[in-house]
Amino acid sequence: MGAFRANQPNREACMRLSTKKLLSPSVKSMAVFSVIAVAAIAFAVTGISPGGSSLDRNMAAQVGSQTVTMFELQRSFENLDRQTGNEPGRREANIQSALNQLIQEKVMLEEATRLGWVPYDQEVAQWIRKRPEFQNEKTQQFDIAKYKKFLKSGYVSELDFHKQGRDSISFEKMGTLISLPEALPKSILSDRAMRDSTEFNLEFAQVQPSEAKLNEKISAEVQKYVADAGNEKSLKDAWESSKGEFTRPAQVRALAILIAYKDAQRAEGEAKNRTKDDARKLVESLKAKISAGESFASVAGSTNDDASAKQAKGDIGWIDSTNIDPATATAAFALTKENAVSEIIDTPFGFRLLQWQESRERVEKKYEDVKQELARRALSEKIRNELTADLEKQINTLLTESKTAEIEALLQTHTISWKVVKKPVTPRTRFIEDLGASDPLMSTLFTLKNTGDTTKSVLDFGGRKSIVRLASRKDGTAPDAEKLRRLQSAEQRIAAQTYYSTMQRKLFDIYTSNKDIKRNKELLR
Repeated sequence: MGAFRANQPNREACMRLSTKKLLSPSVKSMAVFSVIAVAAIAFAVTGISPGGSSLDRNMAAQVGSQTVTMFELQRSFENLDRQTGNEPGRREANIQSALNQLIQEKVMLEEATRLGWVPYDQEVAQWIRKRPEFQNEKTQQFDIAKYKKFLKSGYVSELDFHKQGRDSISFEKMGTLISLPEALPKSILSDRAMRDSTEFNLEFAQVQPSEAKLNEKISAEVQKYVADAGNEKSLKDAWESSKGEFTRPAQVRALAILIAYKDAQRAEGEAKNRTKDDARKLVESLKAKISAGESFASVAGSTNDDASAKQAKGDIGWIDSTNIDPATATAAFALTKENAVSEIIDTPFGFRLLQWQESRERVEKKYEDVKQELARRALSEKIRNELTADLEKQINTLLTESKTAEIEALLQTHTISWKVVKKPVTPRTRFIEDLGASDPLMSTLFTLKNTGDTTKSVLDFGGRKSIVRLASRKDGTAPDAEKLRRLQSAEQRIAAQTYYSTMQRKLFDIYTSNKDIKRNKELLR
């Protein structure tokens, strides 16, 4: 790297003085203004013309005097590619993401250069001396031999490593300049902590019409709808599109055991090692167990080559000739409550045993039989929404007028009861188990001061409309000195990060609008 300049007292003194002033909260607005103002003036004069010559093929982009090399882009892309798992089709997107990230970094470095906010050789030397990989394990001091060995490895040249150090320090300095973190007064943080730790035990009543009133209204509207000849075409269209729902063959619900063998259709697992004779002997032993009194469901749940039936302890649901093989269907319809267990059934899939559970007759409804059902389907949701909206309007009016007794009477009319929210709610609660996202409640939470206080309107928790009232409240306590210190530190860090990100985006936008960012056209194809 060559010898570092040992002494630059005047420059360093000026830098320390400038840093101290710029980091003072009292000049925050002036510093920010300086960054933006200098940037805007400089870009207007020195912006790169979009009509200029194309970049060298070893350069991925240029930001003022800063360059993004292809080597830097490749390294950044490979890191991003590892993070995304090398997903198919992500290559081009990852290249652009890596390039954008590098350009943002170069914007910061270029701005640091234009403002003279750059490190001295002594600072770079100190950066190198503090690197953990160059420390002696015993003395915990900088080991020049390790540093020379690193340079001899050829991984990076001394000049490039020196530049890496300068860029790292410049980036950090620029971040410090535009962050300018301010600490909130402890009194504000203490009040906030007390507020955030306040616990509210709540009750809620979901606003929905009673099923009795809803059914009464639907039945009345269905009668009117069916009687109106103008609705006949809509009803018949609904019938044509859904009449299959109203036709059903005779069915039997049964429990089943399947024992397959290697030549049976869809045989898998242990069945592939089983001959047909072995399968028959096994199913005969299972039938003997059932005849001796063992539960069919217990046997079906332990020994069964039908995986879904095994998991359901033999239950295969309703069967008929349309959804199971003919041999099994014939055997199922021969079963009765008195003669519940079948003989062994030889099917293409293996041997089966069935146990009857229940039967139901064939259903074939005609249009006239289902007109009212079709009308109910067409009207139910609309009527429910109308009744709910009307009930919500009534409750909101009563809440505005603080008529608690009338609200209770209205809720009772609709058989709506108050339910307890299982866990206390605080201003930091993001999700309420019984209701949903807490956002609708947060703006009105502290209006609930005394037991029985109710929200001033019906709240919409993602479609679940409810009113909320206070059961009890436990005010938060002031934090101790150590917790307050941690809160202040965390608040300062978050504020600095947020401000830094905002300013970084603003600088990037200025560089972009002034065409001071030039990308390799080959990477845009």
